[in-house]
Amino acid sequence: MEESARIAQVNARRASGRGYVVIATDPDRHPDDAGYRVSFTTEARSPNEAISKVRRVAGDRRLRAFLMSAKYEVEIAEATWIG
Repeated sequence: MEESARIAQVNARRASGRGYVVIATDPDRHPDDAGYRVSFTTEARSPNEAISKVRRVAGDRRLRAFLMSAKYEVEIAEATWIG
């Protein structure tokens, strides 16, 4: 029982705030233009929460959220942190 309680506690803590990369693209710009794609990072409980945090600063851009991983290392390096 102790082990399962500890695992449940660790999982609850981990799920309470995960790192997300939110990629914002501007539909009014050409994909080759500077500023077409901007990345943001934030901590949130879900992808939708991450998007809602970024929407305040991203304006009318299209937003997609992804869990942080090495796959997005370039985007993470260039990203703006949203608290």
